[in-house]
Amino acid sequence: MLVIGELINATRKAVKEAVVNKDAAFLQDLARRQDEAGAHYIDVNVATGKGKQEEEVENMDWAVKLIREVSQKPLSIDTTSREVLVAGLKAHGPGAMINSVSAEEGRLEPFLELAREYDCLVIALPAADVGIPKDAKTRLEVGGKILEAAQKEGFSPESLFFDPLVLPLGVDDKSGEITLNALRLFKDELGVKTTIGLSNISHGLPQRKLLNRTFLTLAMREGLDSALMDPLDKAVMSSLLATRAFMGKDSYCGRYLRAYRSGRLVT
Repeated sequence: MLVIGELINATRKAVKEAVVNKDAAFLQDLARRQDEAGAHYIDVNVATGKGKQEEEVENMDWAVKLIREVSQKPLSIDTTSREVLVAGLKAHGPGAMINSVSAEEGRLEPFLELAREYDCLVIALPAADVGIPKDAKTRLEVGGKILEAAQKEGFSPESLFFDPLVLPLGVDDKSGEITLNALRLFKDELGVKTTIGLSNISHGLPQRKLLNRTFLTLAMREGLDSALMDPLDKAVMSSLLATRAFMGKDSYCGRYLRAYRSGRLVT
C-alpha cells in the first residue's frame, strides 16, 4: 500500500510559519524524516491563506526544489490552483502525483492535461460544483464521470486513485460508514484504486491516533490502496503492517518481522 506523507501542509501551524519565514531547514527535516519512516510519496501543500496567488506559486516552486534536495521520493503536489500546480510540476519533473482532480469547474480537464504532460499519478475526488455528495452512491456517480473523462484522455485506471472524501466523524457520525461504503463501491463498480486522507476522520476528537489506526484497518479491509497519513506515527504504521499480514499481503510476515527487528513496531 502506498503511504503518502501528509505532514508538509501549510494548514498545520508549524509548516505555515516555515513557509512564510522560508525556513528551509524545517521543511527539509520534515521531508527527510517522512522519507526514512517509509513514505512512498511526500505531499506538499503551501497554501497559507495569506498573500496573493503569485506568492503561493513562488512558495510551491521553493518548497518542491528544497525537498528534492534531501529526498528521492516523488512528491504529491497538493493544490486547487492550476498555476500553483504548474509551478510544482515544473520544479519536480515527471513522476509526481497530483492531489487532486475533481469534477469542479477548472479542476478536471486542465488538471488531467497536466497529469498527462508530466506523467503523473492522480488523486481523484468525487466532488462537483455543488459540493461533496452526502451519500456513497452519489460519490460513485461523480467518480464515474471523472473516470470516464480520464479514460478519454488516455489514462488507465492504474494511474488513478479515487478518494471517497473522508469527513470528520465528530461532525457526522455516519462519515466512517459512508466512506467505507464508497470505497467498496469504487472497487466493485469502477474497478479503480483508492486512497483516503486518513487523519480527516479524527479531526476534532480526542485520542486521534487511536481513531486513525482503527479506521485504517477497516479501510484496508475494503481494498484501500493508498493513504495520505502521518508516517512518523509508529502506531498507525504498525497497524498497517499488521493488517497487511492478516490479509495475506505480507509473504511469511516478512515486512512485519523486519519492522520488529528494527524496532519500528509499537503496541
